[in-house]
Amino acid sequence: MLDRDLYSQIFGVRPPWIVTDVKLDMKIQEVEVVVSLDPAHETTCPTCGKPAKRCDARRRRWRHLDTCQLKTILAADVPRLECPVHKVVQMRVPWAEENSRFTALFECLVIDWLLGTGGAIAPIAQQMRLSWEEVDGIKSRAVERGLARREPEETDQLCVDEMTFRRRHDYVTVVSSSIESRVLFVGDDRTQESLDGFYVGLSPEQRAAVTSVSMDMSAAYVASTRKHIPDADGKIAFDKFHVAKHLGDAVDKVRRAENKDLMAAGDTRLVRSKHLWLENPDNMSDERWSGHFASLRASRPRTARAWAMKETAMGL
Repeated sequence: MLDRDLYSQIFGVRPPWIVTDVKLDMKIQEVEVVVSLDPAHETTCPTCGKPAKRCDARRRRWRHLDTCQLKTILAADVPRLECPVHKVVQMRVPWAEENSRFTALFECLVIDWLLGTGGAIAPIAQQMRLSWEEVDGIKSRAVERGLARREPEETDQLCVDEMTFRRRHDYVTVVSSSIESRVLFVGDDRTQESLDGFYVGLSPEQRAAVTSVSMDMSAAYVASTRKHIPDADGKIAFDKFHVAKHLGDAVDKVRRAENKDLMAAGDTRLVRSKHLWLENPDNMSDERWSGHFASLRASRPRTARAWAMKETAMGL
């Protein structure tokens, strides 16, 4: 009886469940703890709570935390119940989540390790003697539980961006709150349908409450926002990084064309000046700003006018 009492404490098994047997198999380095339901316990439907009769039982097994480095399994004959409303349903057990083959304590340990490794699955799978898919399943269930507990997020000011992974071969669309700096949504790819997946999850009131959507100049993101957000054209804000890139490209296009014309006339003033026009003035040394670059700006070529327009835009 001592081993049953010990495992009742370790597993946290409480009535109407009781530990009825403990089996040790040293050949496969495994401990199996058998748990049974009190035959006199009145069962109820796990969905509606109404009384439900037992119709049969099926043996299920869950991986638990190791005992003295031995793989430990919790096994139980889980009744199937006949509910007058929901027909035949399986009784839920208190030590594991529905559809999981691991106890809650085992999943908690795996989740703690995932947090400590930044979500890396492979090393944890190897250490815990699990498959990659099993660890990923534990991770996915943890994310679902977290999302279910999440309170409604602030969606007035949104930020939409694309991110790459797997050596830049795959893309995801990320939506976050500009106010709270929290990720609200991650969707596969960077298409209009990717962002549609976020907007359709908002209520009409939430979509109407959106005041700004910061994004790059993706036509797909613009089309999705126009489709779902009222008065979208007055709420879309292209982020500064992409605006600066387009303006910088425009300045360089003017410089190349003007340099070609000047070179034809024997004027080399714009030769090797590309990076001067594209560099952030705040990052320039006093010597660079007041030296050659000052004389270039004062000579008033077309490039200097384009550069001045770019810098004016950056100050908005």
